[in-house]
Amino acid sequence: MITAHGATLTVTNEALTLTPTALAASLRGGSNSREVAIADIAGTTSVPGDAWTRPRVDIDTAGDGTVAVWFAPGDEEGPAELCKLLDDAKHGHAPATGTVAGGAGIPGFSFVGFDVETANRRWGSICQIGLVKIVDGEEVDRASWLCKPPASLAQFEEGNVAIHGITEQDVADAPDVCDCIPKMAEFVGDLPLVAHNAQFDASALRDACQASDVEVPQMLFACTLAQARATKLDVANHRLPTLAEHFGITLDNHHDACEDAAACAGVMVGLARQAGHTGSLMSFVHDSGFTLGSIDAARVTPVLRDRSGAGRAMQAEKAAQGGVAAAVAASAAPQGSNQAGPAKRAQHNKGPQRPWQSVATPDTVPEPDPEADPNAPLYGEHVTLTGEFEPHDKGELWQKIAEQGAQVGKNVTKKTTVLVVGEWATMTSKEKRARELKDKGQDIQIWQADQLLEALGLNEQPPF
Repeated sequence: MITAHGATLTVTNEALTLTPTALAASLRGGSNSREVAIADIAGTTSVPGDAWTRPRVDIDTAGDGTVAVWFAPGDEEGPAELCKLLDDAKHGHAPATGTVAGGAGIPGFSFVGFDVETANRRWGSICQIGLVKIVDGEEVDRASWLCKPPASLAQFEEGNVAIHGITEQDVADAPDVCDCIPKMAEFVGDLPLVAHNAQFDASALRDACQASDVEVPQMLFACTLAQARATKLDVANHRLPTLAEHFGITLDNHHDACEDAAACAGVMVGLARQAGHTGSLMSFVHDSGFTLGSIDAARVTPVLRDRSGAGRAMQAEKAAQGGVAAAVAASAAPQGSNQAGPAKRAQHNKGPQRPWQSVATPDTVPEPDPEADPNAPLYGEHVTLTGEFEPHDKGELWQKIAEQGAQVGKNVTKKTTVLVVGEWATMTSKEKRARELKDKGQDIQIWQADQLLEALGLNEQPPF
């Protein structure tokens, strides 16, 4: 494996990206990557070295003068390959997903990119599964299946078909999703999943299993949406096509599950390379301040920001001791309470807002606006919130929900049609109640915070 001295080099048709290694970043006091536009490169010169002198490639640019890329003493292949990659890029022939000079991957950085498409608004109505296996930072295998959704969720709705183009006729001869899930579990093995807006895909998998009477596989997962938002990227939004373009990844058929899974995998690798990360996916996610999410029969625990570090430490310890099953159990274990009573008493106190104040339940429930637009996303719904929606408080969100003609509820009842789940360390009692009612046949949609903020016009474009 050949690498540049103190950096990894990614070449696409648009840019050369120089990402410092963790050691180089610490020595230089910063981990920012540097990009050189291919269009600005006037020429390259390979300057040989010897056993004692480091070779280098001088890159002449239109605006930044000469950029020197150094290699280890005695390295002849690295400079030659970099020059070839840059020449290919000048002619538009660089690999679309980006190539690290010398074929360098990320040792230990292994996972499976994951995406599903659904037939209707019920998350368990999976009609396509896409998987892309990454080992040591490089793609090694793919799998994809069209499938029939569970019989109870089999209706294909126009809105979903308009997004992905999969029709009921397309899956007429396809296997049932219950036959594909064991194949998926075998393909994934003990690797963690990575999806974009992963709570949706993870919940869809669990819901499909339960609707098909299939054992829910125990899995850990990371989310490129959460990772990207936690990283300073020069992007207009954090939708998957935008991030793919940023990292030089081709995504010609967005909403094909396998292509989306590949793009998602490429984004996660790109984020890790930009950070100069070496090691496992779990360590990368933990270093970013998050715990991995988890799937089991009882619940889907989301990717959560772990400010204290206790959850990350426990997850890493359990994974080292007992593998995926132990880490999933640790992720799903109760770590706190969603009781917000003290917040109400503290609302009259002056001073900065305490962490639990953002989840406090307001005293006054606003009435639905009788003149609301009937075409508003939440018109006529009964909506309940649970968890944290930072930087928005529940009073603000309640008011905007009511302005769309929806009835706000403090608790989950038999009238509830939408439960919106914000960030929280464990499954809240409201979510547990909603899932119990859903399992009994009540039509309750379980939204993530992003879906609500999008519906209320408080968010960037949808993350897909």
